[in-house]
Amino acid sequence: MDETLRGQIDAWTEADEHDKVIDVLGRIPSEERDFEEAGLLARAYNNLGEYEKALELLDSTSEEGTEDTNWNFRKGYALYFLDRYKEALACFNKADELTPDDEDTLDFIRSCNSHLPFRKRVQGFWKWFTDNEEGLARIVENRGQLESGDAVEFVTAGTNLINEDVHFNLGGDYEFTFSVEGSTHLFYLYPYVVSQLPAQFRDKWHFFPFNQGTDASFSFGMYGVNVDMAQVQVSATYQEDINAFNICFYEEHLCSLEEAQSYNAYYIMMEIMLGEGLSYQYVGSVERVDAPLENSMKLPELRAYITDTLKAHGKEIFDNPQQVYTGYRFEPQESEELRFDVVAGSSCFQPLVADYYNGSEELFNRLNRFGAQAVFIAFPYENNEEGDGKRALDFRYELEDRLSEELLAPEGLGLLLGGAVGTGTCYIDLLLFDEPAFMEKIVPFLKDYPQYRFYLSDFRQGSDLCRLYETEDDETEE
Repeated sequence: MDETLRGQIDAWTEADEHDKVIDVLGRIPSEERDFEEAGLLARAYNNLGEYEKALELLDSTSEEGTEDTNWNFRKGYALYFLDRYKEALACFNKADELTPDDEDTLDFIRSCNSHLPFRKRVQGFWKWFTDNEEGLARIVENRGQLESGDAVEFVTAGTNLINEDVHFNLGGDYEFTFSVEGSTHLFYLYPYVVSQLPAQFRDKWHFFPFNQGTDASFSFGMYGVNVDMAQVQVSATYQEDINAFNICFYEEHLCSLEEAQSYNAYYIMMEIMLGEGLSYQYVGSVERVDAPLENSMKLPELRAYITDTLKAHGKEIFDNPQQVYTGYRFEPQESEELRFDVVAGSSCFQPLVADYYNGSEELFNRLNRFGAQAVFIAFPYENNEEGDGKRALDFRYELEDRLSEELLAPEGLGLLLGGAVGTGTCYIDLLLFDEPAFMEKIVPFLKDYPQYRFYLSDFRQGSDLCRLYETEDDETEE
């Protein structure tokens, strides 16, 4: 394209004069219009809201465009505003793959995922399961007689309705186990999937949200070595102040691997033995040693040792992180960001809280890719007199109970993760499984508390605030 014309088109676009772009580029015969010109014309149509025309142009250049960032972004943009969110998401994901971390692309990815909520994905999975239950039963009943690749491909067609990164195992006695595989956020998603198992299958199928662990020993192969679980020596030191165990391990072949491979293989073996929940909750540190251990136990014995030790110290045992709330305290800081005024809080998802304060969006984005939204409700309170903070905290607890019991749990809209109190604001932390449905219900719900003003924010710094209350002016305008 002529550089002068390109400069003029950019100037028109900057001035929102998109009709001029269309007038000039639209006069070029389609057979003479090159890839760049077609893309700029599509952009102009997008900017004027003529998404079907933009899509038609982009589809006509798909051979060149599929590996082009702008082409994928523009097509995703058109599809998004045509409410074709799943197709749009594929385009935006490709654009992000080609040019990672562009904030506009990431914002559209997040928005697409919120329009494809986790709750509806789970409903889609269970519909697929119901339609294909006989075939799944045959896979279980004929284990070892069917091609494993064909069986995995068949089941993956169903789990992909939730997310393409779902891992699972099919076992005897109609067992279906989702696997977390070190992804912390899945501890907060898979239990909901399992809870939605249709009633007609509950006497037959046994679904588990993560690996439950085993005491049985077997051979494990990885990185070119085979290790008998019973030959792995471990020692476990209980640290009561953090309610966790420091683990040392040794096995000749396992410890002959490169350090990173050795640790990776051991963690997988340990999670198979302990179960993913118990391992996540109670293993504090792991250290490889280079010589046989004294006073050691076999790896398959570790699970019983951990549970027995916890019981001996009067501890209740949890293998689901959702059940464990941990308190935290901060020194309030001056900041334009919310939550930096926090004095104290509690959460069953501490890594998410840590991500927020570290400025990381990793866990937020991982949850979002499943259609789940990590958010918090913020409401300012008067803090002028003695006892104001206590009254605000008591109200927060009351509101948390109502949200969980009346809104989140009954309709499967999400989880209460915890909350915090700041010097002038209270916070309630939520994981939403269906943000659009939640938004329809939360404003009427909060009308019971006209003395407060409520706002909603994504659980990441720099997020826009959404007002969650109506005023008399709002009602008049409607």
